[in-house]
Amino acid sequence: MKLDLFKTADCLPEKPGLINYELIRCLIFVKGEWEISMWNCEHDCWDDEEGDDFRYDPLTPTHWAALPGHLAE
Repeated sequence: MKLDLFKTADCLPEKPGLINYELIRCLIFVKGEWEISMWNCEHDCWDDEEGDDFRYDPLTPTHWAALPGHLAE
């Protein structure tokens, strides 16, 4: 699987605009480790993997990549 990797300092995930409240499932690199997190398009922050609770400020992870089928339902 090939993922497009971005530096958070260069760009953050963009809201697709398909529904009112959107979350984007991403792979992020933070504190020396990779983890799955949800980009909260409404609050511009990283939520936990379930998209329920705040986890990180936007620039805390150094890198991110949207995962296939990345729009959470």
